[in-house]
Amino acid sequence: MKTGKERLKKVADFALSNFVIIAFIILFIASCFLSPAFFTKNNLMSVLIQNSIYAICAIGMLVIIITGGIDLSTGAYVCITVCLTAGLIQGGHGIASIFIVLLMALVIGSISGSMVAFLNIAPFIATLAMTTILKGAAYMYQTGQNRRIDGTFLPNWVKGTTVGIPNPVLVMIIVYLVFLFVLNRTRFGRGIYAIGGNKETAYLAGIKVKTYLVLSYALGGLCFAIAGILLCGRLGMGTATVGDGYEMDAIASVVIGGAAMSGGSGSVTKTIVGAMLMGVLYNIMNLMGIASYPQMIVKGVVIVLAVLLYKRK
Repeated sequence: MKTGKERLKKVADFALSNFVIIAFIILFIASCFLSPAFFTKNNLMSVLIQNSIYAICAIGMLVIIITGGIDLSTGAYVCITVCLTAGLIQGGHGIASIFIVLLMALVIGSISGSMVAFLNIAPFIATLAMTTILKGAAYMYQTGQNRRIDGTFLPNWVKGTTVGIPNPVLVMIIVYLVFLFVLNRTRFGRGIYAIGGNKETAYLAGIKVKTYLVLSYALGGLCFAIAGILLCGRLGMGTATVGDGYEMDAIASVVIGGAAMSGGSGSVTKTIVGAMLMGVLYNIMNLMGIASYPQMIVKGVVIVLAVLLYKRK
């Protein structure tokens, strides 16, 4: 029979492994008491819709972090995607605009991944360079142009619902289910976990390390572009002033979700919960009238706390 100490250790291990889920539940319940405006249909829908975009970015970041890498160009992807999507729709390309932008994101992600895999450039440097390139391209493309797309198919769809579910939330659910399957049920998913654990061992096991690295950055870019397209629809216009800080929120969601920055671990479900936890935290602080600068401090403390707790597992 298990002793009381063993049972306590088992409970503690379970709590640490599921820290983000438990923390989310506690925060959600506390928020209901902290502000009467929190637990209302309009507010909860607003939180879901707003944070569905961040959650999609976080899923893309997770795929890359599992390999032991990182992508600092998330916000720049969102920026260039918003600009190009609006420009192409304004130019009369219709639904094809979406596919063109998604294809562009796959190509850009493949370039970042190739710099990491084949040129042995550190992910930090490769994606930092890509950030500058994409931001510069966005500003050049956007200068002097009024790219409003109000009344076109994209804003109308993004602001609509399907079977009662807001379309941005529906897209988040689809992306979640796809990557849940990819990471847990495919050879590619098992391969990138192995690469994050130990590249040399993965190579000796017959995994195409370089190819998988390129694919992981391409899939990350695809997620960032999907988020950018949704943001473009919400804004109803193209602007190069968006996207700043998206990479930090994506990384925070992944870390709070329990993924190791060194690679080899991470959960799509916990990453989504991590993104929603941050969204609820921001929302309740806004409802309580807390200024933006103290909110930044709170976010930093939450990230550090999550890292310290997961290190004890």
